[in-house]
Formats: sequence, C-alpha cells, structure tokens
Amino acid sequence: HWEIIPRRDRLSLAVNDFQHPDYYARRIWYGYCAADYAKESYAAWCARNRATSGIELNSGHSYDQIISRHKEVFVEHPDYLALVAGARRGPKFCLSNPAVRKLIIDHKLAQFAADPDLQSVSIDPSDGGGWCECAACQKLGSVSDQAVGIGNDVAAAVQAAYGDKYVGMYAYAYHSPPPGIKVHPRLVVSVATAFIKGDFTVDQLAAGWQKQRATIGIREYFSVNTWDRDLPGRSRGSSLKYVSEKLPHFHELGARFFSAESSDNWGCNGLGYYLAARILWDVDEAQNV
Repeated sequence: HWEIIPRRDRLSLAVNDFQHPDYYARRIWYGYCAADYAKESYAAWCARNRATSGIELNSGHSYDQIISRHKEVFVEHPDYLALVAGARRGPKFCLSNPAVRKLIIDHKLAQFAADPDLQSVSIDPSDGGGWCECAACQKLGSVSDQAVGIGNDVAAAVQAAYGDKYVGMYAYAYHSPPPGIKVHPRLVVSVATAFIKGDFTVDQLAAGWQKQRATIGIREYFSVNTWDRDLPGRSRGSSLKYVSEKLPHFHELGARFFSAESSDNWGCNGLGYYLAARILWDVDEAQNV
C-alpha cells in the first residue's frame, strides 16, 4: 500500500581496495592437460576467476625426472638406485648414499639457476612403492622420514643459495603418514585427499604434519576421468556441498596452498569449479552458495 525509499545524503564507493587471497596458491588444473582448442579459454577462465597463484608451488612427482635427466650417471652407478628384492632399480633412490643426495640437491639448484623467475621446485618422490630396502636406508627412518630428509636438505640448500624460494612435495601414498622428524619451513607439504596410507583421515594428516612444523597445502581431486568418466554427480567437483564445506575447513586446518586435479568437463562440474575459485580467494564466499 506504500513505498519506503531509504535516503542517503552521500553515496560513496571504495574503488581503491587491497585484497589478500585466503589461499596463496589456487590451482584447478586438467589432469590430462588442456587440448589445443581449450588452452586459451582455460587460461582466460583461470585469470578471470582468480584461479591463479601468488606463489607457483611445484609439487608433482620428481624422482623420475631426475633419473631421466642423469641417465648416464645412473647407468654408471646402479647403486644410486633403490635396492628392491635384491636388485637395484628406479624410480626410487638409495637415499643413504651421500653422492645421491648431492646429485639431487645439485639438480634442484640447477633448476633455479636455469630459470631465475622460478619460485619453487618439487622434491616429491615418484609414484608408487619401491623404496630402498638396504640397511643404511632403513636407519633413516620411515618412508616419510626419508622423503622429508632429502626434502629438508634441498630446502636448506635452496634457501642458502636463493633466499625467498620454496620446495614442494605431497603427503601422499607411502609418504602420506606424518614423519618423525621436523620439516624445513621452506618445504611446503600438500596433503593428498586420496591414496592415503595408514588409515589416517585428512584432518589427522594435516595435524600430524603441522606437529612437525610443516607448512601445509591440499592436493585435491575434483575430477579424475578414469574415476568418474565425466558423468554428472560422480565427482567431488560436481558436489557444491563438498566444495563449500571442505575448502573453508581445509583453510581452518591451516592449509594455504590448494591444487585440485580436474578435467575438461564443464557441463557437469563447471559450477563447482566456479564456486571453488570464489572460495579459494575468500572462504566466506562459501556462505553465498
């Protein structure tokens, strides 16, 4: 029956606004890479939705690359490879060997030397098992202790040589359980939400790694084609409930880096990817689902 029109004598808009994203790294990436036709549009979507990173954190499996880059060395020194069932084989190393550790450290330092703009390198182990069974490696501790031990050495060398750089790795599979040793502050550990060994929950892993002073991130699986075949409702990325609850929760656990494997399947997951990008920048956006 009537209208009430609010009145303000002065209207203003804050146009100079400084914002800090809640997650420093925000990656939603194609597990099988973007096809040529999709590369440009995918990159544009990431930029427009701020699904980008203030710190480019490299955390992918790296041992295979080291072996491939130094083939001649490993042919000449098969003892550098892990001893498994009585035979020396890759793609794991005999990490108790000082020469192997030096080779790994030198390889990682060379990556920074080759690319001054590089912000981080990965020291994550190769996928699967095959850890060295020699007596000297067993004395290094658990698989996680071995992975963190060489990671710490690399991080210390990188910090000494290049200062404000990072080293990344996953808490994944055989090296998902928390280690028994402290983690170097420049070694960022991204807890995987799948392929967890030892009956741990993601929350327990995050707490256990942080107890060892690790800076943590999350390695998520929004969509894996071999799991969900791009079918509606089959993946985590299609669940707005999962995305809106887990991303703020991971942030509460202390995670500041986020990397989610996805697929080029925007019909069934696009809304989830969009929501994730919003929440990764500002976790309060989860309240606006």
